[in-house]
Amino acid sequence: MAKKDIWDILFWIGMLVLIAYIIAKLFGIINTPEWLNLLPLITLAFVIGAFYQKVAGFMERILNRTDYLKNNIDMIANKLNEHDKKIFALEKNKELISKTLKIKS
Repeated sequence: MAKKDIWDILFWIGMLVLIAYIIAKLFGIINTPEWLNLLPLITLAFVIGAFYQKVAGFMERILNRTDYLKNNIDMIANKLNEHDKKIFALEKNKELISKTLKIKS
């Protein structure tokens, strides 16, 4: 089962409150003064805040992963350069040895 984050819980509670309020208001169960009609807007603000926190956390994880990958790619590129230099030196030595053996033959 996936780990639940506080922002997930707040998001779903906010959505449930908003849906319940809208349904109750449509059926005439809630007859409130005009200032309480702002409850959906307040709830929506909390839902948007929870959603923002969730997106911000996701973006931070993506940033950490891309930094990790970038650092490892740089490290791999350095190792490849080292191996290329070693292979070049080995090929050069191989050519010298081949020439030396041909001269002696």
